Amino acid sequence: MDFEKLRDYQKRSFDSLRDGIRGGYHSQVLVLPTGGGKTVVACCLLAEAHKRGTSAHFLCDRIALVDQTSKMLDFYGIPHGVIQGDHQRVRPWENIQVVSTQTATRRKGRPRKQSEMEYREPKLVIIDECHTFSTLARDYCANPDIYVIGLTATPFPERMGDSYTNIVNAITTDALIELGWLVPVKYYAATEVNMTGVKTKRDGEWEDKGMERESLKIVGDVVEEWMHQTRTHFGKAEKSLGFSVSVAHGAELCAGFHDMGFNFQQISYKDRDDKRRRMLIEEFRKPDSEIVGLISCEALAKGFDVPDIKIGIGARPYRTSLSGVIQSAGRVMRPFPGKDYALWLDHAGNIHRFHEDMQEVYANGVHKLGAKSYDTVVRKEKTKEEKEVSQCFSCGFVTMAPICPSCGHVRPVKKSHVINVPGVSEEVAVHSSQHTKHPWMQDRRKVWGEICVHAYNLKGDHKIAENFSLSHYKQMYKEWPKNLPPYRVMATQDIVPSPEVRGMITYNMIRWHKKKKREKEQSERQGRLI
Repeated sequence: MDFEKLRDYQKRSFDSLRDGIRGGYHSQVLVLPTGGGKTVVACCLLAEAHKRGTSAHFLCDRIALVDQTSKMLDFYGIPHGVIQGDHQRVRPWENIQVVSTQTATRRKGRPRKQSEMEYREPKLVIIDECHTFSTLARDYCANPDIYVIGLTATPFPERMGDSYTNIVNAITTDALIELGWLVPVKYYAATEVNMTGVKTKRDGEWEDKGMERESLKIVGDVVEEWMHQTRTHFGKAEKSLGFSVSVAHGAELCAGFHDMGFNFQQISYKDRDDKRRRMLIEEFRKPDSEIVGLISCEALAKGFDVPDIKIGIGARPYRTSLSGVIQSAGRVMRPFPGKDYALWLDHAGNIHRFHEDMQEVYANGVHKLGAKSYDTVVRKEKTKEEKEVSQCFSCGFVTMAPICPSCGHVRPVKKSHVINVPGVSEEVAVHSSQHTKHPWMQDRRKVWGEICVHAYNLKGDHKIAENFSLSHYKQMYKEWPKNLPPYRVMATQDIVPSPEVRGMITYNMIRWHKKKKREKEQSERQGRLI
């Protein structure tokens, strides 16, 4: 492995960890933002262990991460084996082993089988996603004969400070975005699940059954929002990753996307067939994947690395866990050629609840274990007025700016509607039906012409196409095309309708058909009740 090819902050991290070992620290935590290259630094440590003939284990708490880490070690030419169930890469003679946490936990404290006798006890243990603290990790940290290095982007649990004695934090999320090692995320506050009245658990989070019940009510909104945003921003469906409340909720989301013609698949703890899960993930990694999106509860929220994901769907509400919010959002921040930014569609209300804490961590990082209880404090629900202050009314983009950087909508000023938020004094938008949602909608004559041409191309009959054009213009602008040339003049222009106009028309048509389908189903249900 070529150490010189590491980024500067990765070299500093590597050197700091080695200095910590020399300084007598047996258990350290490397804190790097999601996408910052924690595993790359770990590979340097494992390469060093291999050279010295030292036995080392890399612990992963997800099967997907076992395979992902093994491939990275192959990429860097580091010989290794895998300890995970009946994994095909069983090589007990290798110094370096990638180990499933679940497998290691099952085997710990019982007599070994004959087939396991060749495995040596590790001198170095690297624990991936170490904020998911376990008894196994605590035992390793307490063993004076083992050096332990934990990897995480979110070292928030207070109990980590009881076992880990040193923290290495080389760079912040904001700095990585500025340097181009991560892409910025555009957060959209979309139709939100109503958590009013849902019971809570001892840890402060909502109960799964209540979350599932309420989240199932907005499945259609999640699908519609995704269709709208992916076409608006990218002109077509782009690779996406969604987080559901439960397996049943994830199945309904997948079914909703399938109904609209998009291949979404679910990964969950109920997958009994590891081969199927591996097949789905490998297909999803392909640049030309047939799978548009993957859905999981939390199985893909940690360490999952697919750089060309452009859209994240947050459909799992959190009440206390900043770790859950940051880990999930981090899946879409990895850079990829042609990926200038990523979208995060928040249907859980998490961005409003955790926005201030996210900004603080992204800007400053975390430099002391257990210094602040990010994962135990219940976040106060924002009022409707507070939410309006912190997002664009036109498109839902989360921003305090008077002009939305996403769609260009100008926040109207009305002095009688000033809302005071701690540390902020902003005007709430006075909603107008005459606003335009996107920059491309500013030139109404151009859009009207494109609608007319596209309508005639679709219908082939001027009378039908004229009514179609008027209807879709009214849906876009909430008014008829006043003071614009008549349909017949615009429809004969030699122009090519833009992807934005065609996408908006398709989106409105799908919404109309879904509305009619719901009305039909409701009518049929009422008929059965009579």
